[in-house]
Amino acid sequence: MEKRRIIVNIICSLLLQVVTIVSGFILPKIIISSLGSETNGLVASINQFLNYVVLLEGGVSGVITASLYQPLSTNDKKKVSSIIRTTKRFFNQIGIVFVVYMCVVAFCYPLFTKTSQSYWYVVALTFVLGSNLLVQYFISLSYRLLLKADRKVYVESIVQLIVVVLNLVLVLITIKIYRDILVVKLVSAIVFLIQPIAFATYVNKNYHLDRHAPIDNTSIKQRWDGFGQNLAFFIHSNTDIVVLTIFKNLTSVSVYSIYNMIVMALKNLVISISSAISPSIGNVLAKGEKDKINEAFELYEFGLYYVATIMFSCCLVLILPFVKVYTTNITDANYLQPVFAVLLVLAEFVYCIRDPYVAVAYASGKFRETSKYAIIEALINIVISVILVRSLGLAGIAIGTLIAMVYRMIAHVIYLQKNILFRSLKHFVKKMLVFTFSGSCVVLLARFLKVDRCINIGQWLVNAVIVGIGSVLVITLISSIFFKSTVKKLVISKIKK
Repeated sequence: MEKRRIIVNIICSLLLQVVTIVSGFILPKIIISSLGSETNGLVASINQFLNYVVLLEGGVSGVITASLYQPLSTNDKKKVSSIIRTTKRFFNQIGIVFVVYMCVVAFCYPLFTKTSQSYWYVVALTFVLGSNLLVQYFISLSYRLLLKADRKVYVESIVQLIVVVLNLVLVLITIKIYRDILVVKLVSAIVFLIQPIAFATYVNKNYHLDRHAPIDNTSIKQRWDGFGQNLAFFIHSNTDIVVLTIFKNLTSVSVYSIYNMIVMALKNLVISISSAISPSIGNVLAKGEKDKINEAFELYEFGLYYVATIMFSCCLVLILPFVKVYTTNITDANYLQPVFAVLLVLAEFVYCIRDPYVAVAYASGKFRETSKYAIIEALINIVISVILVRSLGLAGIAIGTLIAMVYRMIAHVIYLQKNILFRSLKHFVKKMLVFTFSGSCVVLLARFLKVDRCINIGQWLVNAVIVGIGSVLVITLISSIFFKSTVKKLVISKIKK
């Protein structure tokens, strides 16, 4: 039953990510083509400033998810109700603060940003984008955390998938009728109201939570211990665009957002697999099944390395040709940035392969012990990015991100080795060397066959299929040689299922 649930979670998560990727590629292209790079950069920039309020969460999402594992595994409905009621009250308080913060951003942002739009137009756009974030994040988050902790990622994925598809269709229709980004984003905000309604309906029907359960502040007592992790994730996701807005211009933000859109799509695909598996790892830890955790982690770790290496080695080969085709006839900015592309792809690859180490630390509730690594990562990212952005531009931003990612990965690997898994570091070193070598072979093979060149989307798709098949064959062959026992276990488990 557990294996079946994991498979369903992975399939639904991947399907959601595929649809989100398609939507994410279509919408910016339409906005840039219809409204220009500046408008695309303006939307991306405002969203990043609004996202700063996420820092107020203080890392409570990870803490709440970890605290729900135990009562869910023992079917303690009273405890679950208490935790969810406490969580909802906490997010309601943050929502009030966010409304105030949104007003500050709306009236102050247009004062220091160079844009062709009027002051009041930017103010109105900020309120529309802010309302969208408020609905998606604060109103429905407590229910989403419950579903994730209960290993029902598939429910969340299905609801989001429906909303993404509906949003794409309505936005495409709207932008044809009204060439106005304000109207387009207002339609999106209305569509995303479906999410909290759907989540609330499902949870109320299936969990029968006690609305009068006592507030349990102990369930969020570690939220400030999780603040470092939350800060690091926020810096990773948001700081680059803010730095570019301050030190460069909105056109640079638009260029960054296109490359970021591509690597984020791949990253989300990989992380969606990890997110579907990590609750089950947390369940094993909650039950104290320590004899099973290392075996489960070995398969988890190998699977993430395998998938991430395939995807990001393909990305290294195909990202520049894609951007070239994607931005055909767009002449208001230089979108071909090869050095930046390589650095950004490597940074997000490191982010993905380190996820198992971070996930196990979270599932073990080790927020206070590992928060220092997250805070140092955030500082490294900010300092290096600010120093290098003036002289190196986009490449400077990517260098800061890459160095920060590598630091935290190594720190978490060492922590798990000493405190949770007690496994030799040779497992990590071996995987890093083998999969780095595998990815390099894919890139070199693609360069030799010259399948990284194309002049239209059709040719790019053909090349993508060739590179994809080649990467799977090469990486499967090499990993089967160096990780024979692990691959054998995975194959046997598939046959049994």
